[in-house]
Amino acid sequence: MDFDVVVVGAGPGGCVAARDLTKAGFKVALFDSDTRETLGKSILLDAEKLMFDVVNVPRPSPDEIPYHQVATRFFSGRGKELFLITDAHPSYASHLDKVVRRMLAETEKSGVQFFGSHRALKAVISGGKVRGVVFQNGDKEQEVRAKLVIDATGFNAALVRKLPPEMGIEFEEKPGDIVVAENHLCETMPGKAEEAVKNNLHRDEEVWNKLGAFGCYSTQYSHLSLKNRRAYILVGRKAEYGKPTPAEIIEQYKQKQGYFGKTLVAGKGNIRIRHSLDQLVADGFMVIGEAACMVIPAHGSGFSSAQYAGHLAAKAATTALKNNDASTAALWPYAREYQSGRGAILASYAVVRLVVDGLVPDQMANMMESGIMSKADVYSAFVPAIAKISPGTIPARIIGMARHRDLIKPIIKLARNTVAVTKLYPQYPATFDPAAFNAWKAKAKAIFDGLNIPK
Repeated sequence: MDFDVVVVGAGPGGCVAARDLTKAGFKVALFDSDTRETLGKSILLDAEKLMFDVVNVPRPSPDEIPYHQVATRFFSGRGKELFLITDAHPSYASHLDKVVRRMLAETEKSGVQFFGSHRALKAVISGGKVRGVVFQNGDKEQEVRAKLVIDATGFNAALVRKLPPEMGIEFEEKPGDIVVAENHLCETMPGKAEEAVKNNLHRDEEVWNKLGAFGCYSTQYSHLSLKNRRAYILVGRKAEYGKPTPAEIIEQYKQKQGYFGKTLVAGKGNIRIRHSLDQLVADGFMVIGEAACMVIPAHGSGFSSAQYAGHLAAKAATTALKNNDASTAALWPYAREYQSGRGAILASYAVVRLVVDGLVPDQMANMMESGIMSKADVYSAFVPAIAKISPGTIPARIIGMARHRDLIKPIIKLARNTVAVTKLYPQYPATFDPAAFNAWKAKAKAIFDGLNIPK
């Protein structure tokens, strides 16, 4: 089989890219290791409301949204309440499997050919260019040729991680970048949830987010609805922390709260938390979404980043393919547009994460409880946006650092390097100039390597 474009991975990014390229007049095939019926994990995640409009995808329907929070209440790892955010939440809580299956159906209506039960093994490379993909289908291997291949395979990064160095894309895998997460959506037990609200174990229709309780880089995220008789719990923490596992923490939480009944949805998986890959294109090849490390660390969702990357990749690929040119240089506008915008935001989050990695849990709690970290800092991580220091928060930050002098050096490091990356990423080369790109990459590497904590 030969196509103009082969997109591997029928998630949010792959569906958007395949649909847009088909509408542009190209013959597009969308492959996934799952079938239509099994596509997407049975997990809940955050999907930015405005991004659906940007990429021209209908917003989730009521049956795709498990709950609506009226407020989000944040706590330190020691359990102290920090602040309450009552602003309209920028994201929908969404059932991943339901949303992506609906997106796939809409994508197929545009003319995309879908092939399920095809596991990508490797890219076909000749003459320094990607020219197709080898798939495992049942007990057979099948080679599919294309002018352009887009890797949208999520955490597995099935193709990009196997590209030879001469293709130019470096895929660096570090154990400290991996988060393991698990979530459960359950029915509530009659009377027990009402009793829990009365005893302030949880507030009705609120999200409670406990940060740093199980290691500095961890979250316990819960929601309770008396009206809908639903209770939700998500735990995420770095894989290298070891015991207790998210599953064990969830079970302990359920026992403590006392109102969790029958489990309706449960899912788990690994998430790669780091800044986006430096290079996102090569000759005949593009990488989008979590395969390119485009995940929002605050909630572990790469859904909206993948949608946006698929949209930008399709736009650049349309121009390139119409000129019969799928070279690195022709595809480069996608990398430039992504990195200079959303890539800069993810890079700023990576700085925060790496600095936090160097703290101990009590330092993390002190930073949040003392006013060094503000409500605006936390909210910016969900919007998403680069955090900006409001003049009104400066006195509290100064007082907090005076009380906890051991945090002065990490906070200065965080501020200095956040400024550095938010200046650097908009300077991502506008065109593919190897010398200019290598110089940019060296500066980025110096920033992030300087923040990595030896283990």
